[in-house]
Amino acid sequence: MIHSKTLTKVGKRAEEKAFEITDVFTTDSRYVKDYYKNKFNLDFVHLPGPLDESEFQDIPDVHKKKNQIIYVGRDSYEKGIDILKSIQGDIKGDVVYCTDMPWKDAMRRLKESAILVLPSRAESLPQVIKEAFFLRVPVIATDVGGVSEMIQDKVTGMLVPPNNPKELSESINYLLENPDIADDMASSAYDFLQRNLSWNVLLPRYVEFYKKLLLA
Repeated sequence: MIHSKTLTKVGKRAEEKAFEITDVFTTDSRYVKDYYKNKFNLDFVHLPGPLDESEFQDIPDVHKKKNQIIYVGRDSYEKGIDILKSIQGDIKGDVVYCTDMPWKDAMRRLKESAILVLPSRAESLPQVIKEAFFLRVPVIATDVGGVSEMIQDKVTGMLVPPNNPKELSESINYLLENPDIADDMASSAYDFLQRNLSWNVLLPRYVEFYKKLLLA
């Protein structure tokens, strides 16, 4: 989906070589863990990736823009940015695209936004969802890859089917028109992050993993 046939072939060969020389595989996504188990019978260790909250200390306070929808990611096919652009005229708000800017600038724009939208066709476990959770920005994302490991539909965010512009635009407008519901989702998402994806929670798992690895 992302690369040419030639680069895909090279990537597959490199992947096969990695399988031969690596002792332990880890992934932050259950989706990826299941994928490699089913396709190659490889046992990956599921080790969730924590969000480093200290990185946000330099993100300034912002004025919240109630009708600003934001996209943060690559300008590429698998990310579905073309889908969001196709419905921009149907959205009752202003869409901002952060595709090529420094991380801090993107986080400032995210912090001031009303909704983060991820219209992806393919994903693993997007870091920007964790960042939005921490900044208490509600998320609408397509139900692909490991996205549902973080977003429980209508609890910590909203899930829509991939390649469905109509449902995506309806979901965006629904949250714009129901800010109290959006705020409740953002609060639930922040709580989910603190319970499951903070260093305070996950550091003991990392320490135990590397202890076992060194003693193996």
